[in-house]
Amino acid sequence: MGRNNYKGLIGWLIVVVCLAEGVAAVTYEVGDSTGWTIPSSNSFYSDWARNKTFHVGDQLSFNWSGSHNVANVSETEYENCAKPISVSASPVAIKLPSTSTGKQYFICTVDTHCERGQKLAVNVSNSNSSTSGSASPSSASSMATGALFAVISTIVMYI
Repeated sequence: MGRNNYKGLIGWLIVVVCLAEGVAAVTYEVGDSTGWTIPSSNSFYSDWARNKTFHVGDQLSFNWSGSHNVANVSETEYENCAKPISVSASPVAIKLPSTSTGKQYFICTVDTHCERGQKLAVNVSNSNSSTSGSASPSSASSMATGALFAVISTIVMYI
């Protein structure tokens, strides 16, 4: 009887781990296949972010080639394309704050890139209960791995 209780405890632990895996942070490739570059229209990055739900702890992966950078700025700096002191000068993944919600703003400060539409505003929510938009393949892969682990563990538990 003690052995069966132990199996039950292991089963519950597996379920908890798999549920935690399902609410893990998501990494978004900014601009998807276009990446972080001067867009074809000023609304490109707004349109890209519109159908996505960003949560605390998610990551934005800014990838580019050529002369670009990314700066996390205030709303005023975003609206005015003001050039802040601190920028990231190579492709970077930026983790959204793990404790605060609300708008986050990002711009490219090279020449007139921001004025030409290379800027992004995202709304960060504190609920990670539902993710919409496209997650990175690595996030999807880790969720699939977690689900596979749960299925195999359940089968082993009942053998």
